[in-house]
Amino acid sequence: MSKTILKIGVTGSAGSGKSLVCRRFKALGLVTLDCDRIARQIVEPGQPAFDEVVARFGDGVVGPDGGLDRAGLRRIIVAQPDRRQQLERILHPGIIAEMVRQMEEGDYTKEAACAVEVPLLFELGMEDHFDVTVAVVTEDATLVERIAARDGVEPDSARKMLALQMPQGEKMSRADHVIRNKGDEDQLAARVDALWNTLRKQRLTKS
Repeated sequence: MSKTILKIGVTGSAGSGKSLVCRRFKALGLVTLDCDRIARQIVEPGQPAFDEVVARFGDGVVGPDGGLDRAGLRRIIVAQPDRRQQLERILHPGIIAEMVRQMEEGDYTKEAACAVEVPLLFELGMEDHFDVTVAVVTEDATLVERIAARDGVEPDSARKMLALQMPQGEKMSRADHVIRNKGDEDQLAARVDALWNTLRKQRLTKS
């Protein structure tokens, strides 16, 4: 990077609305990245991480199209939580390296800032890669409803998936800023705008 860039890490439980927050940051002119998307990129067939995941978890995690069956892999992790660490040890280094590369190559002509959606920001100790961390939170019942609808699973399975993640309260206590998502997208956008105005003045405005 030729100039100093404000790096914002956006996290939250599954279904919290962190994607909506990053979408609003993008509308405000920030470069935005998604670590879930990066994770998919590094496990495409032919990539070293793909071969290692298949070697560790078996051919059953390969879908009919020859790519990784992410839903199947998720089911294994929910049923066998101890295997989650195995997967993270494979993916984590590659995700960080690709995230840093994409941040460095971003187009910062609109705003000198980048917002990155990182679901496991604190769980994986990735906060040191950011200047500011933001936790997006909502009601636990809402999280269960959204996960069940998104993944086509029963509420009990959604609760088990949430149980694998850091509690929202801990995310809130560790984040620099908290954005509450009460389900109204206009209100959520207004909260993102207000936070961005604050960060811009604090971090990017020359005194």
